[in-house]
Formats: sequence, structure tokens, C-alpha cells
Amino acid sequence: MGELVAQRWAGNAAALRARDRRAGHFEAYIPHRVFDWQPSLSADIAAFIAQSEHELRSTASELTAPGSSDGMFFWAESLGSSRIEGVSPATRRVVHALVRRQHFPNREFHDSVFEVVGNIDANNKALAMLANRAELKLESLLEAHRVLMEPSPTPHLGGVVRTDQNWIGGNDWHPLEGDFVPSPPAHCARLLEDLLEYVRSDDHSPLLQAAVAHAQFETIHPFADGNGRAGRGLLYGILKQRCAPDAAMPPVSLALSRNKTRYLDSLAQFQRFIGEPDDPERTRAIVAWLEVLATSVQQSCAAVRNYRSALETLQHKWAAAVGGRQRRSIALAAITHLPLRPSMTPGYLSSLTGHSEKRCDTALRNLETLGIVKSRRADAKLRVYDADRVFDAYEIMASTICDPSASVKDYDEVLAQPFIEPRHSDELRHVPAGWVQCRMRVKSTQKPCSLPSGHRGACRHLAHRKHPPR
Repeated sequence: MGELVAQRWAGNAAALRARDRRAGHFEAYIPHRVFDWQPSLSADIAAFIAQSEHELRSTASELTAPGSSDGMFFWAESLGSSRIEGVSPATRRVVHALVRRQHFPNREFHDSVFEVVGNIDANNKALAMLANRAELKLESLLEAHRVLMEPSPTPHLGGVVRTDQNWIGGNDWHPLEGDFVPSPPAHCARLLEDLLEYVRSDDHSPLLQAAVAHAQFETIHPFADGNGRAGRGLLYGILKQRCAPDAAMPPVSLALSRNKTRYLDSLAQFQRFIGEPDDPERTRAIVAWLEVLATSVQQSCAAVRNYRSALETLQHKWAAAVGGRQRRSIALAAITHLPLRPSMTPGYLSSLTGHSEKRCDTALRNLETLGIVKSRRADAKLRVYDADRVFDAYEIMASTICDPSASVKDYDEVLAQPFIEPRHSDELRHVPAGWVQCRMRVKSTQKPCSLPSGHRGACRHLAHRKHPPR
């Protein structure tokens, strides 16, 4: 339709102030269908889209990650989406929350950080439902939204298409002063079915389809809450399944959070269109949003490539410090996975390597002695080993995406100090020439201690350290 329809607000008796209780008239926007729409793009825009899609595929192919829907890149997408909504918990808190839930699946968590975890779960659901787009149904979309809202203060709103009028901006009590008022509830089912039919099709390129689907979803605003995060999950799912189904993908929402004003303004332009379905003005409205999305994709890809290069350098320095027989080293297996899992537990490392948890714990303790990881309590009954330099590098990546003034030169500081300061000053990685090795033995194994003479704490045997003659 692409038109405004007059509606009447009956008032809200629960409001305290008279101005909030008042009734009145407002206009709600009903968009056109998107299935079978063929926007006419200029050659320059089409080339820009093709270039962004190529960069997305190329960058994703370089991110050879165990588990394409897992790890820091995937979590960063939800962190960026939540950032747009004003929710910005520390990255380490989110990662620790994921580790806690993995180890205690039956425990209920009520920390606010779990709203971001809910976003991660919803994105997983979105990827699962879009894996077979030809069979996409409304029930799958509702289930993804239910998962998103489950850890929120209003879980009862999850998985239910709204039956009341909602709005964006203005007054919290009525839509009379709203910046944008979506379609009346009676139109939601028809518009959603049209949107799903469009997502099931392959008529448009991945970037154009993701842009149109997201803009239409946000215009319908089918849920009482969580529409922004659900819509970006749909956008991310389309891009990933069509451009990088078997690889980790750069976090597009992190870049959108940098371009938040342009992002929201371009969507508003699409939501204000009044006219015929094939009006060139409608195409210009979607192109404005498409340019923002394509720019964000390129920014995200560039930042991820710099991040990956820095992590490879870190891994080389860590591997050199470990030394030994690389093919049989559990410690080196841990180093391989730390960029995607910067909070490691013996149980998770055991699942990756097939070795016992005891041996994996020993390997992680050796990495701690070398200054590669640092043990912390993620829970009263759970100890994790954090790769602080990976978290530092991630924050630099996020800042270079989100903050125009940030510089990739910040990586130099991380690479100049690839190791964390050891727990005790005597347990140094680089010791002066001629250092004297401790002459004691580890009590539990009777193996020689690998630390310098006079060290603090218990003796430790590092299997791959080259010992000087006694």
C-alpha cells in the first residue's frame, strides 16, 4: 500500500498525568509488499553491492574457524546489535556468562548480561531457520523471538505477534506524538507472510535481499518488544547463509553501531515512502539504506582482517614460547583455539583435543606460567583461563569499527607485550643467561621443577621447556 491510515487512540487510564491519558487521532503506516518487487539500481550502486559481497565472502573464507556459528566473531554480532539498543556489557562478562551456562545448563541465571546471551541464542535460531530458506515458516521466526526475549524482563512478549498498536519515539503512553507508527495489528499477519515469501526467494543478490528484508521487518514492527535485535538477526542470517554458510562471518552489526544515526535515518526514509510500488522514490529510499549496509560490511571486513593478522602474530609468539613437539602439544592446540574461545576451560579443551581433562588442565596451567593465559573465577565452582591479549585485541577491533578516531596502530602495543605478567615475579618467561634451575621436584610426579631457583609457590614441571645444565 505505502500509505498512512487514520487511527484513533482511546486513551490510557493507567497514566498519571492528564496529557498521558488523553485520547486522539494518529496515522499508522502500511508498507507495500516486497515479494516480486524489482528495484531498479544504477550501475554504480550495483557495482558497490557486488564489491561488498565479494569482500564479505573473501574475508569469511579466511576465517577458518572450528564451528562457523561459534566463537568471538559470532558473539560480536550480538554484542554490536545490543550496543545499538544501548546495552553494552563488557565483552569478558558475556564470554564468562556463556562459559557458566555451558557448564551449568540447568541453573537459572538472571544477570542482565544474559540479555546479550539471549541475543546470541536468537541469532543461532535465525541461522538454523534460514539454513533451509525454501521451508521458512512463521513458527520458526516466532521461536527465534521467544528465545531472544526469554532472559529479558518481559519474557511473556516473546514469540507472539503483537495484538496492540506500538510506536517508536514520542510519548511512552500513547502514539499521538510518535516518530513512527507501524501498521495496525490486523495487518501484521499478511505483511509477515509476504516478507517470509520474499526471504524464501532468490530473486535478489544477498546484500539487497538482506537490506530489503530488514527494512520491511522494522517497518512492520511485528512484536511488542525486541524488533530491532530480531530484525538484525534476520539480516545477519540471510548474509551468512548466502555468503558464508560454512565459515565465520564478520560482525556487521558492530559496524552498524558506528553508523547508528545514518542507519536509523535511512530506515526512516524507507518507512516514510508514500506512493506507488514502482515509484523511483521507493527505490531511492531502499538505496539510501543499502549504501549504509554495504559501507558497514566493508568496514567490518577491514577491521576483521587487521584483527586476524594481529592474532596470528600473537599465536606465533606464543607457540615459540611453548616449543616442543607441536603435533602432540595440547598447549599448542589451546593456542590455536584461543582467538575464538578466549576463556578456556579444561573441559572444553578436552572436547576439542580428545585428551583427559586432567592433562588439559595441566596444559592450561603451563600456559598460565608462560603468561599466555590467566586463571580467574567465572563462578564459585568454575575456573576459566582467560587470554587477556585476545580480549585486548578484540576491543581494538571493536573500537576501530565503532570509533572513527581509533587506529589500528593500537595493535602494536598488544604485540609488543604478548605475554601477561606472571602471577609471581620470579616465574619469568625470559630469564637472564646463566639462570639456575630449581633443584626440587614436583611432589605429585617427582619430575624436576622447571622454574628458576628460589621461585615462589609450588614447583612445576614444564614438559617442553629446555632446561639449562644443572
